[in-house]
Amino acid sequence: MKIAYLYYDFLNLYGESGNIKIIDNILKANKIKHTILYLSLDDELDFTTYDLVYIASGTEENIKIALNHLKKYQKDIKDYINSGKFMLVTGNSLDMFGQKIDDVEGLKVFAYEVTKGKRKMEEVYIDGKIINHKILGFINNNSYIDKLKYPLFKDEGIKYNNFYGTYIIGPILVRNPYFVKYFLNNLTGKKLKYDLKLEIKAYNEFIKNFKEEVHE
Repeated sequence: MKIAYLYYDFLNLYGESGNIKIIDNILKANKIKHTILYLSLDDELDFTTYDLVYIASGTEENIKIALNHLKKYQKDIKDYINSGKFMLVTGNSLDMFGQKIDDVEGLKVFAYEVTKGKRKMEEVYIDGKIINHKILGFINNNSYIDKLKYPLFKDEGIKYNNFYGTYIIGPILVRNPYFVKYFLNNLTGKKLKYDLKLEIKAYNEFIKNFKEEVHE
């Protein structure tokens, strides 16, 4: 299995590298052979060889730099997604896959346009939709999608084939042990073994505290 971690060196806000670390740890624990490629602007990208592509969040300036680099791979990215290969995109990197970010042309993979508005900084506790557990995390951005055609979670994100895009950071796979199980079982086509006691404990504690705050 070949995993491409794109722009690891400058799209790396909020500890989002944690998503790659938990994937790496679980695959190693299950003795699944895999390679993680740390790729950036000086590298040639070959989407035909990747089983998973991961892109994390960054500053608005760095998102534009990454977008400019990815535009020469626009057809390759569309083919990759349409073929059912896996991609995980978190935070404001999701902006790149729409038609436009304000007046900047996007990758045009999906029909939505992104506009910038008032910054949202809030804890997330929403219906998981594709799993029978809530999704936890944090949103810290000022991006707004105009058309949400293929939501990943309830009223949030994008899921199309095996493209998983979400504004939720945290990192999302670390904070959501049931979602990481769903994601990696689908990625590998296997029912993997997991040791997520600490992650489940933290998940349950957050839910407990959240419910207590709501009822105060």
